[in-house]
Amino acid sequence: MRVAIFNQSGGVGKTSLTRDLGYELATRGQRVLVIDADPQGTLGSFLGMEPAARPREETFWAAVCDGAEAAPRLWPTEFDLTIGLANRFLVGDELSLMQQSDPARLLAVVEAHLTGYDWVLFDCPPKISEITLQILLAADALLAPVQTEAKSVESFAEVQLEVVRAQRRRKNMRLPPLRVLGVVPTLYNPRLVLHRHHYAELTGRICPSFGFHVFSPIRDYVAVSEAGTRRQPLKCYAPRCPAAADVAALATAVLQMSSDHG
Repeated sequence: MRVAIFNQSGGVGKTSLTRDLGYELATRGQRVLVIDADPQGTLGSFLGMEPAARPREETFWAAVCDGAEAAPRLWPTEFDLTIGLANRFLVGDELSLMQQSDPARLLAVVEAHLTGYDWVLFDCPPKISEITLQILLAADALLAPVQTEAKSVESFAEVQLEVVRAQRRRKNMRLPPLRVLGVVPTLYNPRLVLHRHHYAELTGRICPSFGFHVFSPIRDYVAVSEAGTRRQPLKCYAPRCPAAADVAALATAVLQMSSDHG
């Protein structure tokens, strides 16, 4: 399954979720590829790959921009994950993709070269961009992390708007509808009244109005951000952290969804 980890807002935990969900799936025997789609290269950095120092030809997006017949460059990590890197060169590659007017370029690359994975997780950029549009056509499904803070919850309607637009584009291109797996509340602190309030808003009012499933939240612990600094998945860095158990529960749920859908 190809999954876009998508929210147009920054700071909601997309990259940590991609890293930790990918690793959790890999520990269960799944073949997992994670793809960074942010010029900052944070996902690669979180997995110890030093993306900023690499030339353009070592990034995933160089092949996407240069032609579907070229296999993208992928890299093994020490965590049983494979990664497609991004760095500052993605800015120029994105401009090139816009000029080429080929919205299905990424889809062609994925279908030609990435069929050997059980899961391909796209860490989407924190904005609506050409790269985002390409991912929403190439993915089969979508997970939307939403921070349990007022700004993130209030802007969630923008996620639904982009889903509607993506569905329209997919229909015009005769692609199957994008499957919305659901919403993942992130950075959740159950001790805070406001967090409990916003979580209740998501589960009781907002997501049901869109027909979106809400997963159990990923709780906020210092170890989640420390794992990024240590360049390890959370389960490696702090296996007893309650947030690692939250990610494990999410992995169980999405694997069940995948099995039911299959």
